[in-house]
Amino acid sequence: MLENKLYLIEHKHVIKDTITYSIRQNKSNEIFKAHFPGSPITPGACLIEIAKELCEKHIGKQIQVAFVKSVKFINIITPIANEFLDFAINISQSENTYQAKVQILSEGNVYSKINFELA
Repeated sequence: MLENKLYLIEHKHVIKDTITYSIRQNKSNEIFKAHFPGSPITPGACLIEIAKELCEKHIGKQIQVAFVKSVKFINIITPIANEFLDFAINISQSENTYQAKVQILSEGNVYSKINFELA
């Protein structure tokens, strides 16, 4: 789990079908010393893991990423320029799986889009 290590949840908002978690990245986390020294960038794999963890938190149980339908990294996310991020999540359930669409935003600008199936 990356929560409380790489990021902290600041708050959660629910408006209609969208759950938005506002998080704060931990700029001093070890991962940023390696990715990349002097110019830290939040790894895409970590963004996907954070999105999965936030979906788990909303659903209330542990789940796995079954299938990634699409991922778009529109802008680079750094812990310095984008310390605070919003993960806007839309989840629907069908039988034993969940379909999740996630937009990652900073100051209202979309930085990434993730569409995956969780089970």
